Amino acid sequence: MSELQQTFSRTQQILAAFAEGNNSLQIIYQPSAITPFDRVQTLRFYGFITSLRMKVDINSMVEADIPNLDADTTRTERLTALRNMEWNAPRKQISFFMRTARLDWQPIFDVSLLNRLPYYQVNLLPYLTDNISFDTGNDFMLGAQIVNVGYGLLQASDRVILFGSVREEITTLPTDSKEISFSTPFSIAASPQSTVLLPANPNRLQVTVTNTSLSHEVFLNYGSSAALNQGITLMRGGGSYEINLSNLYRGAISVISSATANVTGIEAI
Repeated sequence: MSELQQTFSRTQQILAAFAEGNNSLQIIYQPSAITPFDRVQTLRFYGFITSLRMKVDINSMVEADIPNLDADTTRTERLTALRNMEWNAPRKQISFFMRTARLDWQPIFDVSLLNRLPYYQVNLLPYLTDNISFDTGNDFMLGAQIVNVGYGLLQASDRVILFGSVREEITTLPTDSKEISFSTPFSIAASPQSTVLLPANPNRLQVTVTNTSLSHEVFLNYGSSAALNQGITLMRGGGSYEINLSNLYRGAISVISSATANVTGIEAI
């Protein structure tokens, strides 16, 4: 039993490397899931990216020319020269993207990859925020992708490595709910006729249901009757559904399938 709100934190490391010729989008960071032994297995930490750097070691192109600037060069001329070196010289490019549960991958910023012997590093955190850390929700993802901008993808002699750290936190709310004491396994063959999977149970704390059929979907419903192609769908080959403290339901649960499909699970009290 917990009487006070508690916050648990830990540090998660970011480390990603990009291979020769690979232009697929790579997930750089997403908040970690809590231990699979917890009752709510879909729960994730929220994170604070505190550092994010990139090592660039490009050897497959000619070395970028460093601008030759006079002492009396104006600020505008200096910025123009640096911009031309960054974006007009032979270069490769890495692009960064974000996504959430509501919106698919969106481009955020691009960084040129130049040949500057022996190598150089880029601080990427300012691209994300002006603060000391970038706050992320539990449905956040940060991705990166090598893009061909006319000079090809990475070659065998090139290395691009992203590294950093994230402080992750999760908050538990006060609760006086009972802990699970034991569970009872079950197995049933769902059929085209609606069947009661589990009767009502006033002591229920958790139910996990899995469709082990490789050929047919199974449809769940709260109540004593289920209908085809309606309700909660358990996809063939391991689709599952869980009732726990975040969506607790103690009434009857029914199942149906277009053909015989085996359903297994546990009910815990």
